[in-house]
Amino acid sequence: MPENILTTLLAISTINMLAWLTPGPNMLVIISAATQSRKAGYITALGVGFGGVIWSLLALSGIAIVFELLPKAALALRLFGTGYLIWLGYKAWQSTTPATALARTTPATFKTGLMVMMTNPKAVLYFGSLLTAFVPPHAPLWLLLLIVAMGSTQATLQNLITASVFSAPPVQRWFKASHRGLQRLFGTLYIALGLGVAVDATRKL
Repeated sequence: MPENILTTLLAISTINMLAWLTPGPNMLVIISAATQSRKAGYITALGVGFGGVIWSLLALSGIAIVFELLPKAALALRLFGTGYLIWLGYKAWQSTTPATALARTTPATFKTGLMVMMTNPKAVLYFGSLLTAFVPPHAPLWLLLLIVAMGSTQATLQNLITASVFSAPPVQRWFKASHRGLQRLFGTLYIALGLGVAVDATRKL
């Protein structure tokens, strides 16, 4: 593989890792699920990862340009995402279900991870900016698909690491002992993130 391609892949991989270490809705939804059970955390991580694959493929198809040309479409999606995050926060505040029961809701956790990812149009702009910044304009299709595959695999592995860390037995015991307080903490963080997205979006009106 040519040296310049390796440099491109390394740069994209480094940026993906930095993005993973930056707290946001994706990480929060995985942590929230992982404190219920390792299985729930893993399935949520896969839902987030699948959403990342979809956004990266859409970036390749040029939809990032569509969002730039039609900012109201991106705004509408971001506001929908805001509402979804606030709804998750409300549900967390209302939850009185023991962690052992929550652990059985794995199909819902995949959907939640996917929804959080897909209601963030900044994801496609992120992928689009990576392609613009590091990939030559006339790059072959195989290279673009390689970047998507590499980025998706890396993101999924990173998300699984997050799920593993926060589903460790000591964390599980802490969660069971402090279930109500932690659920309200997660709820507050969801609502704060949702309001932050809303404020950022409305500033651009």
